[in-house]
Amino acid sequence: MCHKENGLVYQTEEEKRQQRITHVKPLLDRFYQYLGSITSPQGRLCAAIKNALKLRTRVYRIFENGQIPLSNNSLEGEIRFTTLVRKNCLFAKSVRGAEANAIYYTLVATAKINKLNVYKYFKYLFDRLPNQKRSDIEAFLPWAEEVQQVCRN
Repeated sequence: MCHKENGLVYQTEEEKRQQRITHVKPLLDRFYQYLGSITSPQGRLCAAIKNALKLRTRVYRIFENGQIPLSNNSLEGEIRFTTLVRKNCLFAKSVRGAEANAIYYTLVATAKINKLNVYKYFKYLFDRLPNQKRSDIEAFLPWAEEVQQVCRN
């Protein structure tokens, strides 16, 4: 289905929804019709078919709203980093090490959300923080105006 959606041409979400109904819905209808025609599935296949049929109404929501993505691959990719960090932090040798890990990864994620070049941002921090005399840490956070000007992608 995703390959079919890649060929859709639309300007608005409503046009996308209409295109999905025209081009993608027949494929999905045939898929569910095929699942219904399978008689006496066994083991994991049976469980997979039951799960697909149970989630059918959720899947068909893509025809109600053009903003709903067909795949969650991009979202999975976004949260994958967080999952790896969580697993890696389990093996920190100390509480302070785990806290340092958490701070580092929080800064990386926050820099990305603020559309900063992570390398430039950390270079900015390492160049300025050691010589910092004032305690205004807010000036070094990713959304600070100077940080945005210097470290933006």
